Amino acid sequence: MYCKTGPQTLSAYAANYNLLRDVRPETVRQYQITARLFEQWAGHPVQLVELDEASVSAWLRDYAASGVVPETVRSKKVGILALWRAAADEGLCEPPTRRIRSVRVPYKAPTCWTWEEVSALLTACQGLQRWHKTGMRRSAWFDLAIRLAWDTGLRQGDQWRLPVVDIRPDGAVGLVQSKTGRPVLCQLSTSTVEALRVSLEAAPRQLVTPWLSSHETFDDQFKRLVTRAGIRPGTWKWLRRASATDAAPT
Repeated sequence: MYCKTGPQTLSAYAANYNLLRDVRPETVRQYQITARLFEQWAGHPVQLVELDEASVSAWLRDYAASGVVPETVRSKKVGILALWRAAADEGLCEPPTRRIRSVRVPYKAPTCWTWEEVSALLTACQGLQRWHKTGMRRSAWFDLAIRLAWDTGLRQGDQWRLPVVDIRPDGAVGLVQSKTGRPVLCQLSTSTVEALRVSLEAAPRQLVTPWLSSHETFDDQFKRLVTRAGIRPGTWKWLRRASATDAAPT
């Protein structure tokens, strides 16, 4: 017997996923993207009761054939199964009972920037114009954000939400990762601590490097900065990986 209350389509359920679950806004956003992609493939809003293993497997097959990297295909599989099982728990549909198409992700050695390339990024920051919404110059905001990412290896969301009060005068940082729930202890370099001090004098704030626009806007601006620096094309994740594989002078 299905429950008659609550969202009845996959996209509507994804939008309300956090009503009963304490999850990050980014998780909800990714689940909404997954639901939208599946419904675009199906050609209509998909009722929860219509979900079946064959359709989900066919969508994953076609999504992979479109040229999307295996890691992305796997994340969409995880997302749609999370939505499906959660909806089934609430009595909105039957749970998946048969095997869903597997997604093979080949091992890839981590790709990251060297300290020399990160130094080029910092140099490129100096030419940025205009102001950040925090009241900082964009040049100072990106410089501090890059230094912080290199020193800590934090995920983007954790870095954007890092409070100033969580950084001790000696540069030690302790926090609980939002994705894993695990505690992590980081140490900022003396140059990063100094950059933070100078930035707080110019623009007092509660968060170290808050990003107040969309993820797409950040990705676009950072891509432009990478091009300006003249280094290998890469994403913000390359800074996280680099922080774990290299060492920079303080």
